[in-house]
Amino acid sequence: MLIIIGTLALLAVFANVQRFRHGQVETVVVRTATTPTPHAR
Repeated sequence: MLIIIGTLALLAVFANVQRFRHGQVETVVVRTATTPTPHAR
């Protein structure tokens, strides 16, 4: 029982750290297409 609670606590901490790091690194790059893409028929 204690192992399960400890594992869940570690998982919660890891998820919060990953969310925090993702929020810091996230950037949005927008590029305009110089050539039109061919349409497949």
